[in-house]
Amino acid sequence: MGGMMPMMDMGPVVFGNLHLVNLLLMVSGIFYLVCALSIFKTWRRDKNELVGALFAFLCYQAVSMFFMGVEMQTMNMLYSNIAALAVFIGSAYMLKFPFSKFAEKTRNTLFLLSLVILLGAFIWFIQTGREMQLMSFTLWYDLVINGIVVGGSIIMYGLRATESIFKKKAIGGGAGVVSCCVVATGSMIGGAMLFGTIFSFLAPVIILSTLKQKSASAVASATPAAPTSNL
Repeated sequence: MGGMMPMMDMGPVVFGNLHLVNLLLMVSGIFYLVCALSIFKTWRRDKNELVGALFAFLCYQAVSMFFMGVEMQTMNMLYSNIAALAVFIGSAYMLKFPFSKFAEKTRNTLFLLSLVILLGAFIWFIQTGREMQLMSFTLWYDLVINGIVVGGSIIMYGLRATESIFKKKAIGGGAGVVSCCVVATGSMIGGAMLFGTIFSFLAPVIILSTLKQKSASAVASATPAAPTSNL
C-alpha cells in the first residue's frame, strides 16, 4: 500500500518505530475479530442472511485491517495481498444478502459465480505484477460493493421491515457497514489514514449495540408478566 496514496496522515511514531496508524490498524483488526466471535452464537442460532452478512463483514475486516497494518509497517506486499484476498472472500459472502431474494439454487449459483470472479481478479493482479494496483482496487471495491451496495441494501431492508426488532437490527447493521466501508475507507483513499482508522472502530460498536438491543427486546417480550393477586 506504500506509495499508493500521496500525503497520507500516518500520525506520530510510537514505541520506537511504529506509526500510530499502523498500530491502530492492527488493534482494529483484533477488535473486529473479538466482535465477530461475540456474535458467532447469534449467527449459528439465527441462520439468516442478515446476521451472516454482518458476521462476514466483521471477519473479513478483522483480517484485512490487521494485515494492512502489518504491510504498511513492514512494506511487505505479501501482507497487503492477504488483506485484499480477505476483502474479496468476505464480499462474496456479504453479497449473499442482496441475493437472498432469489431462489436457493439461484442464490448459491450467484454466490459461487461472484467468488470465482473475485478470486480470478485477485490471481490476475498477482500474476501480472500489479500488486500496488491491487490494494487501490480493493479499497475502491470495498467502498462501492460492500459499503454502498451491500450496506445500502441492508439499510433498505430495515426501512421496509414492519417488525421493529428487525428494522432496528438491519438499519443499525447497515449503518455499521456503511460507516466502515464508505466513510472510513473513503477517508483512507483520500489520504486521511488516521481519521479513517479511528473512525473504523465505530462500525463493530454500532453492530454489536444493535444486536444487544435486539436480544434484550426479545427477552423482554418473551418474559411472561407477573401474575396478579386474586386478593
